[in-house]
Amino acid sequence: MTRLNIEVLTRLRKRLSTQARDRLRIAVYDETIRFNITLIDGETCVMQPYLPQARGVDSPTFVIKRETPGNGLFGTFEQTFTSLWERSTPV
Repeated sequence: MTRLNIEVLTRLRKRLSTQARDRLRIAVYDETIRFNITLIDGETCVMQPYLPQARGVDSPTFVIKRETPGNGLFGTFEQTFTSLWERSTPV
């Protein structure tokens, strides 16, 4: 499933404009999946928990807006994303 997702995203990235292509970064890491975290900009985070018995559309998706820098749910998931990103391997 991971390989399929990477292939889809790399094909999509090739179709984007040069400016957009540089903003879509893909990486993998060798740790247990807990959340799918996407940081859209400095203000919006999309987070979906990994639920072994409920995948895809059956797992709730949360849109989190930054209210205060470094605090709240946005700061928590931004820190989690950054920590994983620093240990990841670019694709």
